[in-house]
Amino acid sequence: MVASRFVRSQSMEQSALVRFATVLLLYTGQGIPIGLFDFVVPAWLAANGASAADLGFVVAMTGAPWSLKFIAGFIMDRYTFLPMGRRRSWIIGAQVVMIACLVIFAIVSPTPDQILIIGFAALIVNTATVFQDVAADGLTVDILLEDERAIGGSLGSGGYSLGVAAAAALAGALVYAFGIGAAYLVGALLLGCVTIYMVFTLEREGERRMPWSAGSASPVSQSFSVGAWWPLVKETLQNTIKPLHLVWLFFLVIRGLTYGFLIIIVPLVATQYGNWDQTQLNNFNATSQMISAIVAITIGGILVRWIGSQRSIILFKILLISGLVALAMLTDGWSDSRILIVLFIIANLLDTMISIGSTVFNMRFSPPRIAATQFSIFMALKNQGITLAGILVASFAFLSEPLGMIWFLIGCLSVGFLIVLFVSFPRRQVGTEPAGHETAT
Repeated sequence: MVASRFVRSQSMEQSALVRFATVLLLYTGQGIPIGLFDFVVPAWLAANGASAADLGFVVAMTGAPWSLKFIAGFIMDRYTFLPMGRRRSWIIGAQVVMIACLVIFAIVSPTPDQILIIGFAALIVNTATVFQDVAADGLTVDILLEDERAIGGSLGSGGYSLGVAAAAALAGALVYAFGIGAAYLVGALLLGCVTIYMVFTLEREGERRMPWSAGSASPVSQSFSVGAWWPLVKETLQNTIKPLHLVWLFFLVIRGLTYGFLIIIVPLVATQYGNWDQTQLNNFNATSQMISAIVAITIGGILVRWIGSQRSIILFKILLISGLVALAMLTDGWSDSRILIVLFIIANLLDTMISIGSTVFNMRFSPPRIAATQFSIFMALKNQGITLAGILVASFAFLSEPLGMIWFLIGCLSVGFLIVLFVSFPRRQVGTEPAGHETAT
């Protein structure tokens, strides 16, 4: 009751605590369906004898909508119900659709051999999640102050990991006992909690909680609103094709490849070489994601802010490459669960830490007027990397075995490392600084 009164009396604009709580909860909500389709479903399929091609297909279908999220960004920057804020109406609407889709697929409850249905479920639910994600990204850029971005990035990454961990733990346990339908249902229930929070939390003072409530559009929201398609497209194109921004786009594709290969490598190595069953794999996923969430939320943002966003990416990439080289060199130890647990947890934690610094730059590269569109373009390129990982695994024989995937991933990470080592990226959000103050790190 006390928390409810606090949320009702404070808007995101008025309170840093509400801003941080909102970022944390929205990315937790985003992590729930991703946890289902990136971890619970692949683990369930691998434990039931699915091939690398089957896993690659589901991963590709999961990632496909994310590759087109820039379309959602254009729509949201062009059309929104300003009396509820620039992003809230989209967030609430998208989450309602996500919940409805999960409930429907819980009723259908496909079996492990129904790969096409499972892939379709991944496609539909993630399409709805894309709209929630783009709106959350835009909101994060809109409401956070510059000195809050590292903390916001850590809460976003940590919240994402927290949502994935919750899905892996709760849904993973239920799918083992009751089937995949139970996993979808628990995901819907968790998302319902996040949706209720957003109904009672305003972006700015005086706005409406719901379309039928009293309130009006904030002057700040109105000033950032783009009233026509051509200015939106023109400004986005001009911002995206800047040389420095194009380099960043290529870096993000590599980020996506990293994540995509990791979510395929882990269940295959664990089940084929470590002889883990579904329960062990789900417990590991939950534990690994929870560790990443706790580290990101508690010290991740502080650490990245202290080291510097770009320097932190360099450091954590070196450590991640080193960990993967160790994994590739220790194939004789893949049957030892202790070695797999340590290396996989370290890899997931380092990837999460890299994402904190990456998120800061995504926000800095996104001018306020086109924040949702620009941010979504950056994330779409990352998610194209995830989809590409699934396609590559399903298409090339040398990537059909985990060891080949690991060495290929090490090569990709090395290219990304060279980019952040030799290119200087912005220190502040573009579009808010006078010319000549945007770069250096």
